Amino acid sequence: MNKVKGCFITIISIFVLVVLILLCVTLIDTGSPAGEEKAPAINQLFSSKDLLFLGLDEREESNSFKGRTDTIIIFHMAGQGNKDTLISIPRDTRVYLDQKGWNKINAAYVYGGTEMTKQEILELTGIDIDRVMILNFNGFKRVIDILGGVRIVVDEPLHDPLSGADFEPGEYLMDGDQALSFARCRSTARADLDRMDRQQYLLNELIKQKANFSTISKILNPFNDASDIFAVLNEETRSDFTIWDFCSIGFVLLFSNKDIDRVTIPTQAANIDGISYLLADDDEVKQFLSEYLK
Repeated sequence: MNKVKGCFITIISIFVLVVLILLCVTLIDTGSPAGEEKAPAINQLFSSKDLLFLGLDEREESNSFKGRTDTIIIFHMAGQGNKDTLISIPRDTRVYLDQKGWNKINAAYVYGGTEMTKQEILELTGIDIDRVMILNFNGFKRVIDILGGVRIVVDEPLHDPLSGADFEPGEYLMDGDQALSFARCRSTARADLDRMDRQQYLLNELIKQKANFSTISKILNPFNDASDIFAVLNEETRSDFTIWDFCSIGFVLLFSNKDIDRVTIPTQAANIDGISYLLADDDEVKQFLSEYLK
C-alpha cells in the first residue's frame, strides 16, 4: 500500500471538479435525494460560508476514509462581493483533545471523526464550520491527467527523493505524477510550511486554469475522457455538501476574479517530551484571522 502524504492538490482538483459538475447537474432533474432538497433563499445561497476540506494520509483500499488528516484547509467564502480566503492549519498544531489529552490536531479525525475535528477548529480559530469534505489521495493523478495537467511555475530548485520532486526553476505543464511530487515535497528550508505555501499556490492556479465553462463541457461530454471524472469523484470523496452548496460555490468560482487570499495560522515550533509540535495561541490565531473573516 502506498501512502501519499501532503497532497493538498488532491483536495483542490476534486473540489473544483465536484463544484463544476454539480453546478451543471442542478440544471437537470435527476430524481436523486439531493435534487429533492428545498432550495434556500437567494440571500442564503450566496451568504458567507466556511467549508472544511480534510485530506487523509492513509488509505487501505478504494472507498477507505481512515487515517490522520494530513491536510486541513478551510475555504472561507466571504459573500457580498468580499474577498475569499484559504486558511491552512498545520497538521502538527498542538491541541487538547477531549478525553484524549494533548495531541496533534491531525489526530482529531482518528479519535472523533469530523465532529471532533470541527470542534478543535472552532476552539482554535473561532470558525464554526458549515460543511466538510473528506478526500482520499488515490484519484489524484487521474484527476490531473484527465484535466490535461496544470501549468506551474517553480521558483526554486526542488530535489526530494522521498516525494519524487526533481525540478529546476522554471515553468512546467505538470502531469499527475509531477504535480503530486510538487505538492508532497518538503526538502526546503521551511519544510512543511513551504509545502503548504506550494499547495495554496496550486489551488489558485488550478482554479484560474480549470474553473471555466470549457472544462464543464468536456466533463459533461460522454465521448470525452474527462467524463471519467465522475468515477473518481464517486470513489474518492465524502461530504455533507448539499446540491445548493455546490451551486453557490460554483457561482463564485466561475464568475469571480478567482483572486483568493492564502494564509496559514501563526505557530511556533516546539519539542515536548521528544515530540515535535507547532504551538498556536488561540487568541493570537483569532486576532490574525479577524482581518480575513469579514
